[in-house]
Amino acid sequence: MTTQRRTPARVAASMLVGIAIVASLAGVTYLFDCLSNGVPLVSTSSVSASSAEASAASASASESMSAALPDQAAGARTVTDMVGRTVSIPENPQRIAAMDSFSGDVCVMVGAGSQMLGAPGGVLSNELLMRLYPDLPNLSRLSGNKVNMEALLDDGIDVALVKGSLYASGSDTDMFDKFGIPFVVIEYETVEEQMAAIKLIGEVCGGEARQRADALADYYQDTVDMVEQRAVQIADDERVKVFHSINDPLLTDGAGSLGDDWITRTGCIDVSGGSTSISGQGDFDATLEEVFKWDPDVIICNSTNAVELINGNSQWAGLGAVAAGEVYNLPVSMSRWGQRGDPETFLAMLWLGKTMYPQLYEDIDLKETVQAYYRDVIGLEVDDDLWETILAGEGIRSMGTGGESGTGNGGQ
Repeated sequence: MTTQRRTPARVAASMLVGIAIVASLAGVTYLFDCLSNGVPLVSTSSVSASSAEASAASASASESMSAALPDQAAGARTVTDMVGRTVSIPENPQRIAAMDSFSGDVCVMVGAGSQMLGAPGGVLSNELLMRLYPDLPNLSRLSGNKVNMEALLDDGIDVALVKGSLYASGSDTDMFDKFGIPFVVIEYETVEEQMAAIKLIGEVCGGEARQRADALADYYQDTVDMVEQRAVQIADDERVKVFHSINDPLLTDGAGSLGDDWITRTGCIDVSGGSTSISGQGDFDATLEEVFKWDPDVIICNSTNAVELINGNSQWAGLGAVAAGEVYNLPVSMSRWGQRGDPETFLAMLWLGKTMYPQLYEDIDLKETVQAYYRDVIGLEVDDDLWETILAGEGIRSMGTGGESGTGNGGQ
C-alpha cells in the first residue's frame, strides 16, 4: 500500500493527540499521590494549573486533528447521493477512495484515475484500465466490504465512494462520520441506477470527468433504448429462455437482480428471475434439479471456469442447452459484461441481443460498434487482437477480485 500521500498535518495531529493523553494522565497521577500520602483533596493552584495545562493540550490536539481532516468549509460543494443524503465534498477532490469496483472502474473510464488514492484489486489489475491510467497498480488496494480507516487516514482522503450494501451495514460507514470524512453512497443494482451512478461519480470527481461521465451515461441510455425498441418486436413464444451463471455454475439471478433486469430488457426470459434472492445482492443459489425444470434454451456464464464445468460435467449433459452447444461465455472488458458492478452492462445487452436475435441486429456489427464506443466515448483504441481477448472473456480482469464475485455450491 502506498503511503507517500500522508500529510505533515496528519502526522502532527497524531503526535498532539498523544501529548494530550500524557498531559491528562499527569493530573490523574497527582491526585493518586495525594490520596496515598493523606493529603486532602482540595483545590490548589498547582492542581488547577495541571488541569488547565491538560485541558489546553487536549484542546490544541483537537484543533490540530480537525485541521488535519478535510476542510469542508473552504472550497466545498454539495452533492446528493443515491440514498438521498446531501454531502459536502471538496471542490476538487484529489484523494478519492473508490471502495467498490463499479466506482473505481468509472473513475478511470472518465479520466479521473489520477484523483484516486485506491480501489479494489480487480480495478487495479485490469489490463484495459491500466491502458487508460498506467499508474493504477501503484494505488492502494481497498476492500469494498470493509473500511480500513487507519489506512485511509494514512494515505490522506478527501472523499469516499461506497456501495449501498456497505452503507446499509452501518458500522463501517459510521467511522467516516466520526472522523469527519465525507462519503457518497453509490447504488447500481438496476440498469437505471447504473446510469445515475455513473453521472454521480462524475459529479464527485468534477471538472472534465463530469462531462465524460455524462457522455458515458448518455451512451448507456441510447444503447438501452435501441435494444428495447428491438425487443418489443419479439413475440412471447419466440423469446429465448436464458440461464445466467454467475461465476459458480449454479449461482444465478434472483428477483430484482441486475441480471434479471438487463436480460429481460433484451427480450429474453431470465428463467431464475422470479426466485427469492440471497445475500441481499440479488443472487439465487439454484439446484441442478431447478435448472432442468426451467429447461433454458441458452446458458450464459460470467466466467470461463463455469463454461468448462458445465460442459465437462456429466450431470449437466442431459440439459438441452448443453447438448445443443448453447453455453456461452460473456465477454470481459472493464468488467465482466452484465456482472453486478459492471458499468458497461449496456454492452452485455447489445451482445445478448445480437447473439440471440441476429435477424433483428443485421445492421449492427458488434465489433465495429464496440470499437467505436471505446474510441469515441472512452478514448481507447481496441485493435483486432484486443477485441478477440474481450470476446474470449479472459486475460483482462482477474477472477475473484474486486469485491464483486459471487459464491455458490460449485455446481454439485
